[in-house]
Amino acid sequence: MADACIKAYHEMEERYVRLVLEYHSNEQRNKICDMVGEVINEYGVAPALTVTPGKNLGGEYSIEFHDDYDRDCANFFESLIKRLGVDHCEVD
Repeated sequence: MADACIKAYHEMEERYVRLVLEYHSNEQRNKICDMVGEVINEYGVAPALTVTPGKNLGGEYSIEFHDDYDRDCANFFESLIKRLGVDHCEVD
């Protein structure tokens, strides 16, 4: 499953927003980490980040915004998803 694409899941509730990126290899995890760092520097935001390892080198990378009054996360998430080459995002 190492050749599987990165999957994205988006959750939103009032001012709380979360994007979960499911990775399937160390290479994908490293790519996500690098891109998240670049986008954080570009947008000057400080989301909560959590990496949860799974089985067979896979896992989840979670990016959360709390009290996102100004909807800073929208452009952040869009830019990140494009840079990672994710073409579909599930909405929960």
